[in-house]
Amino acid sequence: MKNIKSITKMTGLTSKTLRHWETVGLLEPQRDENDYRLYSDADIARIFYIMSLREFDLPLERIKAVLAEGLNEKEALSQHLKRLNAQMSHLEKLVEHLSLKLDKGEYHMNEKDFELLKSKQLRENEEKYGSEIRQQWGDERVEQSYKKYAQADQDKIKHWQDSHEQVVQMLEKAYETQDEVLADQAILLHKEILELFWPEETISPEAHINLGQMYVADERFRANYNQKHEQLPEYFLQAIQNHYK
Repeated sequence: MKNIKSITKMTGLTSKTLRHWETVGLLEPQRDENDYRLYSDADIARIFYIMSLREFDLPLERIKAVLAEGLNEKEALSQHLKRLNAQMSHLEKLVEHLSLKLDKGEYHMNEKDFELLKSKQLRENEEKYGSEIRQQWGDERVEQSYKKYAQADQDKIKHWQDSHEQVVQMLEKAYETQDEVLADQAILLHKEILELFWPEETISPEAHINLGQMYVADERFRANYNQKHEQLPEYFLQAIQNHYK
């Protein structure tokens, strides 16, 4: 039996990832008398199998089906391959359109250009934050959010971008002046723009606070808010928490 520290060294996974896999039902390690996790040889083999399926970008829900519901692995990967091929086909069409547009000297954005831009933004977001947000919210909810973004028109995307910049500016000013009212107004606006693409109609207080904690803990998220004040992410989190008191 091995503890969680040994498993992280062996696999390169974080303890957070292992705990998340346990939460979603992929792992069931035993516990010792002090309630510490212990992983058997079977657990370790299962972890490496999950890792191999994740290499193909297979969502955790599908991996769970393979492991728990007896879904045929070949079938699961075949279905996933169809989804990836559909995405690739879509991107190839957009790339072809952009190439023709540039060849013709057409530089103004039209609807096809906008679709290409959104696809690029979603791909970059997935590459940069995908692992963390999927661990936090689950594959299904992330895909629902992506779908909302993909269906948004230019006005909605511009409103989101402009409003996000406004949130940062409001927080910076509130931080400098210690204006709690302005900080709360920033949180209300932040909540509004989150809900533009949130899987559900409204974001729960717990989910909003969890996001704030990610802004503090992860350097990539921090970089979106600490350009002017290093401690602004912590101030942001405190303002979110205060909003729900």
